[in-house]
Amino acid sequence: MAKPEKEKKPEKAKEPKKDNKKEKKEKGKKGADANPPLSSMSPDQMTAQQLEQAIKESQDPDARLRKIKSPLNVKSCLLNVLFLVILTLGIVVLWCFIEVDRFNFVTVVKDMSNQFGITQFFENVGNWFTNLFGGG
Repeated sequence: MAKPEKEKKPEKAKEPKKDNKKEKKEKGKKGADANPPLSSMSPDQMTAQQLEQAIKESQDPDARLRKIKSPLNVKSCLLNVLFLVILTLGIVVLWCFIEVDRFNFVTVVKDMSNQFGITQFFENVGNWFTNLFGGG
């Protein structure tokens, strides 16, 4: 059995693309010719012209600005700070490993946490919880 051929849809005639560059140049020429030089305008006339131009641009859908996403946010800043702290500690431990004759990782980490106040911080947090829940 032969399969029936599908009917072909008539193709739409494509219109030639308009040259947007020419249109933009023409718009620019019209705008430049319509505006007198700024030196001959009074401040009130300049304000009125700027207001008129702002109204025209705000009504033009092509001229509207889209909302720009902020490149800075709290999450990325905190992650960058955490990465910097970890990288710094890693470099210090690596430097100690290279320079110290008898390198003991646990001793170095304990000494660093004492020097940076990390041990004291956790002791204070533990004491606070102990006092909060009525422990001895």
